[in-house]
Amino acid sequence: MVSYLCAKAVPLSKEASKPNYHKWSYRDLLHLPESECKQWFKACKVELDMLKQHKVFEVSDCPSGQKVIKNQWVFDEKFDGHKRARLVVKGFLQVKGLDFDQIFSPVVRFETVQCILTLTALENWHISSLDVQSAYLYDKLDEEIYMEFPEGFAPPHLKNKVLRLLRALYGLKQAGLTWWNELNESMKELGFKRLKTDTGLFMYKEGNQIVVAIIYVNDALFCGPSKALVKKVKAAFMKRWECCDLREAKEFL
Repeated sequence: MVSYLCAKAVPLSKEASKPNYHKWSYRDLLHLPESECKQWFKACKVELDMLKQHKVFEVSDCPSGQKVIKNQWVFDEKFDGHKRARLVVKGFLQVKGLDFDQIFSPVVRFETVQCILTLTALENWHISSLDVQSAYLYDKLDEEIYMEFPEGFAPPHLKNKVLRLLRALYGLKQAGLTWWNELNESMKELGFKRLKTDTGLFMYKEGNQIVVAIIYVNDALFCGPSKALVKKVKAAFMKRWECCDLREAKEFL
């Protein structure tokens, strides 16, 4: 794949000095100083390499009459300064009954999160966090869905080709449900029991010790009175999924 060349530095407005990365498009990167543009381009390349590694899509001819979904880049800068680019499908262009069926995906309630965090503070529990990398890319799609090449990475010699999605990608309406089903099954295998009144809360028991897992899409907290058990259970989870270990929780959502 190829990319656009980074443009020369263009003075940014005063408002742009404190950018809202979520509102940026790929073309906005071209107005940055070259050194910063390269950092964001590297983040895009990391995202595409990861999608390739997970075999999320394949180059394909577009079937006659087949609708091709658009996509866009979504940018963010983490609290540690790490730049992140994510390729997101414009799922609002999907057609119900053709591109998707069921889409509802449960998440933990904010009241539950507040309650458990209060409990950890009162009981002096250990609390550790992680982020599941590329959570939506683990399950294969049943539907036949095609999308355009990502902006900035459309090879000229493949201008008449499209990408067929083999796995769920962020933005697809069914992506959340696909990930949830995979997650729920894996938690059962690890020995967790899901709370019936809140589908985002999981309980693990070993002897007289417990570990509470709070999961909101791909963000997870593991809490419990035994630091050793929390560490053990979290390690087992991280063997199952590709994760970024955030260690002692500093923030959540």
